[in-house]
Amino acid sequence: MVAFHRRSLAVPLLVVAAIAALTLWSAFGGNAPRAVQAENARTVRFNMAWLPQGSMAGIFVAIDKGYFADAGIDVEPVRGFGGMRTANELDQGMFEFAYIDPLSVALNRSKGGKVRMIGGINMRLPAGACFVKERHRVEKPADLAGLRFGAGQSSMIQALLPAWLKANGVDPARVEQIQLDPAIVVSSLVEGRIDAAECWLGNSLALFDKAAKAKGVTIGRIGYADFGLDVYGSGFATQDALIEKDPELVRGFLKAAYRGYADAARDPKAALAIIRKAYPLLDEAVTERQIRETAALMVAEGGSHRLKPEKVERTVTYLQASGQLQGFDQAPQLFTNAFVPMGNQP
Repeated sequence: MVAFHRRSLAVPLLVVAAIAALTLWSAFGGNAPRAVQAENARTVRFNMAWLPQGSMAGIFVAIDKGYFADAGIDVEPVRGFGGMRTANELDQGMFEFAYIDPLSVALNRSKGGKVRMIGGINMRLPAGACFVKERHRVEKPADLAGLRFGAGQSSMIQALLPAWLKANGVDPARVEQIQLDPAIVVSSLVEGRIDAAECWLGNSLALFDKAAKAKGVTIGRIGYADFGLDVYGSGFATQDALIEKDPELVRGFLKAAYRGYADAARDPKAALAIIRKAYPLLDEAVTERQIRETAALMVAEGGSHRLKPEKVERTVTYLQASGQLQGFDQAPQLFTNAFVPMGNQP
């Protein structure tokens, strides 16, 4: 195998990152359209944790159809920069609501933050390890040994991967973890600068497949959940202070949002048309696939969006196995089900 040096990867990736940043700004820059404000509506900002994509379709459907307006809420969706940064920005009061995973919430609270999940979206962890089939054969975690594994700097998986590998009998030191700008993870794998990469249902998996097809190669994937990592992916979160100060705002936001996601699941093509009204440069096939994958993730526990204490606590257990959150006793404070609409969503 050719010797690998981080510095050799850094220069071309920085160039790609600069181009990607300009492209993403031209495609997604500016403010997302918002529904006509109801009289006396409360304006709130929603951090999407990343760029607008199919996993966020429910929010845009709820805006477009006036579900938030019916609740007296004017929602402004804003792009984010990964789960951990999103949790910190939410905690600092830059946003009222956000799309966040329990791990990022736990890390935030371990440092004195007061962020809390209020309902699930990815009821099954959507993350996995992707690879190019023509170059590697990865059927189980042990097959990642000796490979260069790339993931975004603010990804929750950076913290969980060592414990997951160890639980599957793999020495974490045998997998070279490389932190990348999230915008270049896909191209880095397809072009062979890394051997495996973090990939997500409802998010980047469709982008991996599209880029691989253009390159004449095919993507393989193993899911972390298929090998013991039974934790939640992302869901809705807010601050303890907002829960205490305005519980009806939290309840109204969540009810309208889930209504939008239910509509998106029933009619993905209509949801695609709505989100592309706001962001017309979104790829139709990629975005529709993200919408459909998100809908499948949302019904993984029979359609309930309530978070189970034992499944949230497993996130803390994995973090502790990775050497983090030692002595952490706030697992019950990571979430609340008080605002989740009861029963399965229509």
